[in-house]
Amino acid sequence: MFGLARLRIKSKVMLVLLVVSLGSAATMGLLTWQRARTILTQRIFDQLTSVRAAKSAEIESYFQFMYSQVETLAEDRMVVSAMREFDQAFDQLNAATEPLAPAWQEAVRTYYRDEFFPRLSNNIDGTPIFDIYRPGGRAAQVLQYRYIANNPHPVGSKDNLLQAGDDTNYNTIHGRYHRIFRNLVSKFGYYDLFLIDHTTGDIVYSVYKETDFATSLDTGPYARSNFAEVIDKVQRNPEPGAVQIVDFAPYRPSYGAPAAFFASPIYADGQQVGILAVQLPVDRINNVLTGRQNWENEGLGKTGEVYLVGADLLMRSISRFLIEDPTGYKQALRDVGTPETIIETIGRLETSILLQSVDTEGAEAAQQGKAGTQIIDDYRGVPVLSSYAPLNIKGVDWVILSEMDLAEAYAPLTNLQGYILITAVILEFLVTLIAVAAANSLVRPISLLVEDSHKIISGELDQTELQSTTQDELSLLVDAFNEINRSLREQQSLLATKDRENTALLLNVLPATAAERLANGEALISDHTRETAVLVASLEGLTELSAKRSVSEVTTLLTELFSAFDEAAMGLDVVALDRIGELYFAVCGLSAPRMDHTKRVVDLGLEMLNILQRFNNRYNPNLKLCIGIDAGESIAAVIDTKRLNYHLWGETLAIAHQLNRVAESNTIRVTEEVHDCVRDLYTFRPAEDIEVSEVGRLTSWVLYRGGTGRPSLDDTVREIEVIVSLGEEPI
Repeated sequence: MFGLARLRIKSKVMLVLLVVSLGSAATMGLLTWQRARTILTQRIFDQLTSVRAAKSAEIESYFQFMYSQVETLAEDRMVVSAMREFDQAFDQLNAATEPLAPAWQEAVRTYYRDEFFPRLSNNIDGTPIFDIYRPGGRAAQVLQYRYIANNPHPVGSKDNLLQAGDDTNYNTIHGRYHRIFRNLVSKFGYYDLFLIDHTTGDIVYSVYKETDFATSLDTGPYARSNFAEVIDKVQRNPEPGAVQIVDFAPYRPSYGAPAAFFASPIYADGQQVGILAVQLPVDRINNVLTGRQNWENEGLGKTGEVYLVGADLLMRSISRFLIEDPTGYKQALRDVGTPETIIETIGRLETSILLQSVDTEGAEAAQQGKAGTQIIDDYRGVPVLSSYAPLNIKGVDWVILSEMDLAEAYAPLTNLQGYILITAVILEFLVTLIAVAAANSLVRPISLLVEDSHKIISGELDQTELQSTTQDELSLLVDAFNEINRSLREQQSLLATKDRENTALLLNVLPATAAERLANGEALISDHTRETAVLVASLEGLTELSAKRSVSEVTTLLTELFSAFDEAAMGLDVVALDRIGELYFAVCGLSAPRMDHTKRVVDLGLEMLNILQRFNNRYNPNLKLCIGIDAGESIAAVIDTKRLNYHLWGETLAIAHQLNRVAESNTIRVTEEVHDCVRDLYTFRPAEDIEVSEVGRLTSWVLYRGGTGRPSLDDTVREIEVIVSLGEEPI
């Protein structure tokens, strides 16, 4: 109440109308938005759950179909006969006593070295060693030579060889069955099909003839693979009709690609004769979950996806974002702290399967057997609407998640927010007009006086003159305001004049930037810049000139000369500093950085030589200049604000000072940094080495200035002395 009592009548009227209208609009807008958000969230969750359920059913049906296929194939008479014959032929090859041709062994080694290992190395860490992958038994060596190393078909097409062309029983059997098995693999979409000796784990037959062909899964190079794991499951549970499955894992014979396996025992006359196994391709699962990359047609929008996660919380299907935007996907992984080695592997293999970690609330809940929906952060750290559930697949602990970015899901809410905001703005505008009209009708006489008073407060002294329409105390107040206005105008004029005088004084003793900072009230004025160029010049011949001419004449000449130097520096945007005796100091890039600060200072040095030559020609004082230039780090500050002294120090100044001392008359010497910067613009030649105190022996260059006017590359010999010098020497 106390606060309202202090408000003006006009403000009270406007405040009441605005608060009532704004409160009503805000309440209605908030309720509308919350209701819309609830409805939209539930609709998106329902949509995601529907897609997830459809994909779950399709995946579960596919695996059930695979179970039935493998079980049926294991019981097929043709498969049983093939298993017996291949197993017998394989044993015959092992039992043979004739030695293997060294050329065969070398051919196998060459295949691994030139064909298999280079492809494998692209997908795994480390360097493969042949002794680890070497086929063990005699049969393995013979078969890998005839059907892999000596196979005329390229890698990926070894299955096109029907017969190896020898007189062995295995060759005959292979010619009889291979075409049939190859058609089965093609028809049912397997990656590969295998016949395995259940006692030894030997792969006696495979369709595609990768490097696991003819090796033993019990003792061979792939005895620790997930393929060996599924065969072990069958060996430990050889019940007829039982089908075992093993989860996806990198499989080296397939060059490290993810592979899952189904396996079932083969029986004949009540006796187990072998094991049938098929390798499951990951492409089929990816096609199901991505809808063959038609996410939008399946109701997943621009950011929705469905993917599988294993018990290890690693993906079992590929990420949509890796497919559509690999660069953005990898950057998102970096943002959430994914190790760079994992990101590089994902990029190299172009897959997120068995690489992308999904340690999210949805994945963990599904692994616990729960199905539901939540708003969570996904594996990219992006807020999403997530629908999750476990999969009903015997032998694997997989979960399925259907998700959509929160930003896309709530895009309609953004539009609604805009509509509510526009409506509220229009409403408030109308209410404001009404409030202003009502308030003005009540307080217009007082408002006129307040408005005119605000003009004086805002500084509109020249334009404001209050007018009184009454003869009461208000008239006296108006006269007082007008008198104050006139007094303020006079004070303002005096302050402006003093400010101009002070600014001119500061510019005479300080650089423009330092003067501006001092005028703005800075107590500590300093500059520390790594990219500056410093010039130190000394004037020779002053003693002789003073002996020949009067003090006033010498003063006049030097004033004209140094003024010309200052004008040249100003034209090149180089700051001229204090002159101490015959020394002249200038710097560029300190308070106002310049890309070409070094060239500007070199040009200033050349122009100073030109000025001096014209000066000598005109007045014949016979003066000479020695100039040293360095580029690098500099420090400057106003040390004494009462006396307004602007000091420069640092290694760059010290080196330029030393260069000035050793420079010959009417020459310019610079450091290596200067030489490297402007060597394409000027001609250089090295000078003799010099000895610098506390530094040692240094190399130098000299820029000669011959003739009159500014030197050119064609007619002027420039000698630039480049010195690498350390240490400081204050002015």
